[in-house]
Amino acid sequence: MMKRLSLFWICLGIALVFCGRSYAFMQDYNTDKVSVSVMTKYDSFAAGESLDVLVKFRLKDGWHIYSNNPGEIGLPTSVKWKLPAGVRIENERWSLGKDFVNNGIVQNGYDDKAYYLAEIKIPENMKGKADIYGQISWLACREECIKEKFIFNFSLPVVEQFGEPCDGFAKESIASQSSFMPQEPDNPANLHLLVILAMAFTGGLILNFMPCIFPILTIKAISLAQGTINRAKSRIEALLYMAGVIASFLIIASVLVFLRSRGEQIGWGFQLQSPIFVIVMIVIFFIIFLMLLDVVSVRNPFANRVGRISFARRKINAFMTGFFAVLIASPCTAPFMGIAIGYTLAQPVYVYYPVFVALSVGYALPFTLVGFFPKAVHRVLPKPGKWMDILKKIFAIPVFLTCVWLVWVLYSQINHDAAAQTRKVEWEDYSPEKVERLLKENKPVFIDFTAKWCITCLVNKKLALQSDDFVNLAHEKGIVLLQADWTNDDTEIAKALEGYGRNSIPLYVYYNGSGVNYKILPQLLTPKILLSEID
Repeated sequence: MMKRLSLFWICLGIALVFCGRSYAFMQDYNTDKVSVSVMTKYDSFAAGESLDVLVKFRLKDGWHIYSNNPGEIGLPTSVKWKLPAGVRIENERWSLGKDFVNNGIVQNGYDDKAYYLAEIKIPENMKGKADIYGQISWLACREECIKEKFIFNFSLPVVEQFGEPCDGFAKESIASQSSFMPQEPDNPANLHLLVILAMAFTGGLILNFMPCIFPILTIKAISLAQGTINRAKSRIEALLYMAGVIASFLIIASVLVFLRSRGEQIGWGFQLQSPIFVIVMIVIFFIIFLMLLDVVSVRNPFANRVGRISFARRKINAFMTGFFAVLIASPCTAPFMGIAIGYTLAQPVYVYYPVFVALSVGYALPFTLVGFFPKAVHRVLPKPGKWMDILKKIFAIPVFLTCVWLVWVLYSQINHDAAAQTRKVEWEDYSPEKVERLLKENKPVFIDFTAKWCITCLVNKKLALQSDDFVNLAHEKGIVLLQADWTNDDTEIAKALEGYGRNSIPLYVYYNGSGVNYKILPQLLTPKILLSEID
């Protein structure tokens, strides 16, 4: 009997030794929202080799976290490393996220489970032990959002070669593979991107036929086809026109990237949000309208003056024609464009810019083809005559309607700005001292604890806090509005949340001006809720 027991414990010990190599390091972290496990493949490092490290996230009870590329709004899940000299992280991979659309805002994250996989590369001359430190941080959201983090560290010996792993790590590693983006060239994710690129290209083609641009480019194309044809020069000008279109689109794309990085929620046609830009567009379109009616004649890229200027200047004109043709097209949005550009909102830069390039190539292609094959166009056109004057006057109609529409846009902006001046309220930066002073003065105070990564905060802001009802109510009651921005870690705001018995946002606190007693409002706001809760 004793021999059997001894044999059992020996076998168990051997099994534990070998199975310990499955996750030589494994550590768990659990909250009521998410569980996180960090594991390694071996119980040691091999000099000059890479050790796989796997992080597994499992979400609980309807909570979700954001991916490492969260989209318009959200705090990315991240793994940050502190490594010894010479040690580096290679081949980091994240599970593919799932798109969430809330009130038109696109986000990307995980609501079930997700993985992060990386390799820790040890230099060949390293000996002894390697001390590895890491921090995993994420934003857990349901109705509210809560920042969480997990700090881990492990110290493993550096040996000549790895031992044999057990099944534990291998099983998790196999399970994780299906969640990563396949790296083969024909994977479904790439096919999906190809569909988006095709839609962007098609949207660019269709954009040529929108009423704000079709008359202008058509008249220009006919003028080129009916002019003196030099095949080589014509093709150079066509390519320069395409270069101008692509340059203009890429500049707009870069501006969009910059403004979105600053928290602006904008898309195609954002220029029209500026009354100054709208005024410039009205002037340009009205001049084009008069030119089509032959009321005025202006030396510009759309006028037929090719034969009167040097080829060098014609090349500059060709490039600028393409460049400004994009700005003139900004009041219009073609089918497929919205889907294609919307897809870029949650995508990295290496996906974002190709979509805009595809859009620009599609937009430039028809006019470029006219430049490459002007004789083909010339053959299908009747001889120059009265029909050209009639066509120009017909095309003047949609250009004039575009002017009318832009005037209406400008009027709406000015009217809105004038109304906003009468309803304008100022949000002040939050501080505990400011709250204390205002309460001593018996002033009503409304505090908005918010952050740029908080989707619920943003929705509440758009639907309720910027509503006419709330603005008018704040004016009537003389409410002082304070905003506590928790976008970045702020100890003072964290302490304030704790003081109200909370550790998450959004949080809305209202003091009615009659003392230090306060009311915490619901996390989901509407104008009606605000009116009923603020007495």
